[in-house]
Amino acid sequence: MKNLIFFIVLFSFNTLSSNPTDRIVIAKEIVTLDDRYQNVDAIFIKGNKIHTVGFKEELLKRFPDVKVDTANENNIIVPGFIEHHIHPLLAGITMNSEIVAIDDWDVPHKISAGVRDREGYLDRLTTIERNMSDLEKPLVSWGFHHYFHGKLTRQDLDQISKDRPILIIHRSFHEFIMNSKALSLFKITEDDLSDLNEEEKKHASFDEGHFAERGLIAVMPKVMKYIAAPERIIAGLQITEKYVQQHGITLIANPGSMYDPKIQQAKNYVFGDEDTPFRSLFIPSALYMLEHTDISNLIEETEKHLSWGQGKVEFLPKHIKLFTDGAMYSQNMVLRDGYLDGHQGAWLMENDIFKDGFRLFWDAGYQIHVHQNGDAGLDRLLDVLDENMQRNPRKDHRTTVVHFGYSAFDQIERMKRLGVIVSANPYYVPVLSDLYSRKGVGYERSQQMVRLGDVNRAGIVLSLHSDMPMAPASPLVLMHSAVNRVNYADEVAGPNQRISALTALKGVTLNSAYTLGIEDNYGSITPGKFANFTILSENPLSIDPLRIDQINVEGTIVEGRLFQK
Repeated sequence: MKNLIFFIVLFSFNTLSSNPTDRIVIAKEIVTLDDRYQNVDAIFIKGNKIHTVGFKEELLKRFPDVKVDTANENNIIVPGFIEHHIHPLLAGITMNSEIVAIDDWDVPHKISAGVRDREGYLDRLTTIERNMSDLEKPLVSWGFHHYFHGKLTRQDLDQISKDRPILIIHRSFHEFIMNSKALSLFKITEDDLSDLNEEEKKHASFDEGHFAERGLIAVMPKVMKYIAAPERIIAGLQITEKYVQQHGITLIANPGSMYDPKIQQAKNYVFGDEDTPFRSLFIPSALYMLEHTDISNLIEETEKHLSWGQGKVEFLPKHIKLFTDGAMYSQNMVLRDGYLDGHQGAWLMENDIFKDGFRLFWDAGYQIHVHQNGDAGLDRLLDVLDENMQRNPRKDHRTTVVHFGYSAFDQIERMKRLGVIVSANPYYVPVLSDLYSRKGVGYERSQQMVRLGDVNRAGIVLSLHSDMPMAPASPLVLMHSAVNRVNYADEVAGPNQRISALTALKGVTLNSAYTLGIEDNYGSITPGKFANFTILSENPLSIDPLRIDQINVEGTIVEGRLFQK
């Protein structure tokens, strides 16, 4: 018996190519992001993991019986792109809507050119409505932005159609505008706003058909019954799956998933099967849970999510999402010095609730991801973190500042001292820095928005995300935005806040893995890690930085399996 066991072990050791997926992949260049393996051109994949990294001649000599894959010998292989922050549900709704946005969107089933003025926006919306035949079918459109397209009200939409329900989803997804027919369809009344406090009521108007921030949350369940109906959301998620794969993403995360098991089942149905070209990691939202349960039950409710995943969809244990201030696209972030027009932003979680929730999850050993857009919102986050560090010190807590829209230079050193990390949306800069420099926030602050240069110089771990649909879920576009910072005025916004292509590449690979606590298995091309690679036509580290977003994604390898574009 012992001899038989020895024979089996010896046989397994000497037959490394027994798995039909085992192969040596040859590339023109391989960017490993592991300093031990530089200028290499070959990877030995065994099963779903990386066995060896090195040079073609060396690997072919060491493993002569292993299949050689030369399909990508003229391409560049980089670690598989990781999208730390995408909202599959919102992306699915967007993909299934009429996109009329300030920027171009190239999605699998159509292309929508950007429009940045009021007349053009209303004309596009009117044309779409007139081309729809069935008056019973609502017109759902995403992408509206009030600073580009002007104020939009129920009365404006009634002029386009009084007979067809029209629902406009603001670019931020933090605001809905509806015509009279839509209010009737969704059975929304003034009573839906009766439980809001006076501050919250400032962000909702039944007369104008406009609902934002906490006002939106009050009417959201009624609207979601339509826009997130199973047949609609599954169709949208299927388009999203294609979109994500086409942009080279091998793993996504959703910090702040909806507290709805039925919606989660739809995500599992589309993203959970073995043929899905990426893995999904979900993180619950305390904000959504608090709409249904008391704060004392938050830990228990959070842990229930661990059984909600299926197949390639999992919930990360000991991770939670909290919120400070409102949306960047809505200019509802809370700023230290306020806005030029005197309006105020909005808090998404009241201060006491935020503090109590943070303390609860902190003491339970959770990694806390915090949505933040304004510098006053960042102050609140850092103050609460500071209090908890003094009361109950923790090492390697990786509290994550998510989005990182506006900050002040004096906050950077404090962030470093407190051990926070940053997951930033660099796309804010090209699309918003010019307009916000002139309107709402002011030039100096907006030129320094998403101050990645300062964060990088401070040695703070920095990752990049899209928050899709707030930005295209394209890591190359995110890298391009962070490296160049060229805005709609064709100017470089805050040249001192640019980062290198290498830092940006780490931001969508190795550092994104670190942000999710999975860096031991993902993020670099290192033996022992999963064989997750993105295949590119050109090297983002050597190409002209202004052409990074023009690099073609040729395909991906996910856990050893090739997925062609």
